[in-house]
Amino acid sequence: MTTSDNLALILVAAGISARIGIDKNGSKIKKEYIPAGEGTVLSMAAKAFLSTFNFKTVVITYPPSDNPSELSSSEQKSRNALFADDFVKNYKADFIFIPGGKTRQESVHEALETIGNRAPECSLVFIHDGARPFVKPETISLTYHAACEFGAAVPGLQPVETQKKIDENGFIIKHLVRSSLTAVQTPQVFQFKPILDAHRMAAESAKTFTDDTEIWDDFASKQKGPDGESYPHVKVVLGDPENIKITYPQDLELLDK
Repeated sequence: MTTSDNLALILVAAGISARIGIDKNGSKIKKEYIPAGEGTVLSMAAKAFLSTFNFKTVVITYPPSDNPSELSSSEQKSRNALFADDFVKNYKADFIFIPGGKTRQESVHEALETIGNRAPECSLVFIHDGARPFVKPETISLTYHAACEFGAAVPGLQPVETQKKIDENGFIIKHLVRSSLTAVQTPQVFQFKPILDAHRMAAESAKTFTDDTEIWDDFASKQKGPDGESYPHVKVVLGDPENIKITYPQDLELLDK
């Protein structure tokens, strides 16, 4: 659990879990808040990181709302879910809860700005899906060490099936080389200052980005670091097939194993 770096963790959990559905009482299920392990999906994800390294700052995004009452309730539900596990509840860190944006990109940007205001001395930031509770210490450690060396790192898995590119009508137009492809997971780990600057530039662009590695490659990798050299592209480390993001109702069965 030791590191001399000033680490921050962002748990992205502002989505509405549209594909999970409703529970037996007819209430909408927020997948990050479902009971799991000694707490919830969200606390299980957090615990994996907090038991691996010492994090000084933890930012959790929760669903936004224009209704002040709903927003307050949303924050409280997020707090209850995160602190459902006593280990997380008793962990000494600055836990910050913020409403997310309309997109994942906006949510992460807001979280990064929050860290910049509250913990500007942050050296590395881990960005992780709050609905990805099965992440292991080995994956967390691999991405950390690679980000220390290269500036940015992500776990990835080579696709099992042969990959093809198709056109808008569903016809194959390109045969991709599987050995040169990777399906990325989280955590995505970055040097803090360049990823914050990259997100600021991304917010000013007309392009929509699906994840933070794309933002890094479009902006941070084209910038000069303190040594005058350009930042390299994102380093891919070995991912874990069990490190899935809970997305569909059948994924919930894995929580009982």
